[in-house]
Amino acid sequence: DSSDLLGGFRPVDISLLALRLREAFDALFGRTFSLDKNAAFLEKVRVAHSKRDWRRLALLFNAARDNAAKALTDVDGEERPQRSSKRQKITAENADELRAEWTAFHAQVADFEALKGARVVFSFVEGALVRAARTGGWILLDEINLATAETLACLGGLLQSERSLLLAETGVRITCHPDFRLFACMNPANDVGKRELPPGLRSSFSEFFVHPPDASSDDLLCIVRAHLASCVSVPPAVCHRIIEFYRAAKRLAAEHRVVDGANQKPHYSLRSLTRALTYARLNAPAYGLKRALYDGLCMTFATQLDAATQPALTAELHKVFAEDNIRQMLGHVPLSSSTGSVLVQSFWLPQLSDQMEDETEGDYVVTPSVETKIKALARAVMCGRYPVLIQGPTSAGKTSMVQYLARKTGHRFVRINNHEHTDLQEYLGSYASVDGRLVFEEGLLVKALRHGHWLVLDELNLAPSDVLEALNRLLDDNRELVIPETQETVRPHPHFMLFATQNPAGLYGGRKALSRAFRNRFVELHFDDIPERELQQIIVDSCR
Repeated sequence: DSSDLLGGFRPVDISLLALRLREAFDALFGRTFSLDKNAAFLEKVRVAHSKRDWRRLALLFNAARDNAAKALTDVDGEERPQRSSKRQKITAENADELRAEWTAFHAQVADFEALKGARVVFSFVEGALVRAARTGGWILLDEINLATAETLACLGGLLQSERSLLLAETGVRITCHPDFRLFACMNPANDVGKRELPPGLRSSFSEFFVHPPDASSDDLLCIVRAHLASCVSVPPAVCHRIIEFYRAAKRLAAEHRVVDGANQKPHYSLRSLTRALTYARLNAPAYGLKRALYDGLCMTFATQLDAATQPALTAELHKVFAEDNIRQMLGHVPLSSSTGSVLVQSFWLPQLSDQMEDETEGDYVVTPSVETKIKALARAVMCGRYPVLIQGPTSAGKTSMVQYLARKTGHRFVRINNHEHTDLQEYLGSYASVDGRLVFEEGLLVKALRHGHWLVLDELNLAPSDVLEALNRLLDDNRELVIPETQETVRPHPHFMLFATQNPAGLYGGRKALSRAFRNRFVELHFDDIPERELQQIIVDSCR
């Protein structure tokens, strides 16, 4: 919403205010004095900040400001030659600008000192757009046509000739830095949830339509070769057959000859291809290029399809490995290259601990269809980079299978049950009163990111669209999450995995269709109902 862009008054830990003050000081000091000749002083500042000695830190800031004031006063005086080594960055051209900045910084230090040891205070926290406009940054507003009308309205001043921002909560108008640049991206308004931008707003942008780079075979060949460049001796014929498979898969989807579990045509894009190639590159050293390439293409193109149409795509996939024995290739299981891994259906999965592994053997019945599903899930988990969306009818074993693998690999299993009133705070967290103090309590998603848990977002297509789209940054390949309340960027623990489950839209009440762009960020798996004969086996084995 608009508060994420512009900012707002929020409870803020004083250490965050100290960090921002330190960042402002470092930038201003570096433009005023020589860093090398003042290294000892800067070390004192670093120590005071690391020890959270806010009183001493404020004293050092004020001492620097006093020296800066004296240096700026003498800039045109007789003492300039004797002091030039200490203030060699001050010139007659930048003196007025530095003087104004040091005055503003002194006021910020005075406000900081007035807090008198408070741990949490209410302070105006600038949003990403305000910081970029003030400092001359470049900002990208991704999926701009998902933003609310209120959020779009706050961009008006930036797109006019005066290029300014009015902060309604403080009454301050910020004039944009000359180097500030505003970019926006969006998918066309022919997808779920995407809207047309107001004509007046859209006409204020210089607009470019970016065509997908997969129209040309030469471009595709460059992409394939670049992603497999680190692999030894990739035959040119294999690269060309990969391109032929990609085009065949898109053609089958367009002609509705392959469908997913909800009888909808799958959305194959360049992201599907590059993720398959990345999977192949990462696993080629252990499995060999062709086996890794087969698993990568199968993971991103085939596992989301229903059982009736999947053979049509599999036949095209086998053409990539025309001269190879597919059965023999898939039967190869390499030795583990890591001590912290466990073998599941020929795939080595990262193991956090083995304390819960033995518990899984007796209470989870593995039937032939379950074994096939475990293999598809284990393939996606082995890569460890991409979120996994499992779609299928109720009671098909979607959540329980993730829990089974989590226990087998020693990861903590965490589950969030979505509903139509799910709030983003359930994912990210919120401020709460603890023993009379305001403390930010992190949500389940943030805790899982930090500690490497396996998180399942159950009933994904029941959650509000604005909550889901807020996860886009985490679902992209850069994998990071920004907490608006603290402005902290959290990057995932190496063992973190994100799973989501859902029933097909239209077949179950309240389930909505997710946008193609959002779903394409996941590796998709389709789980059918467990056959009736296997249900008998599960009942007998479970009740033994």
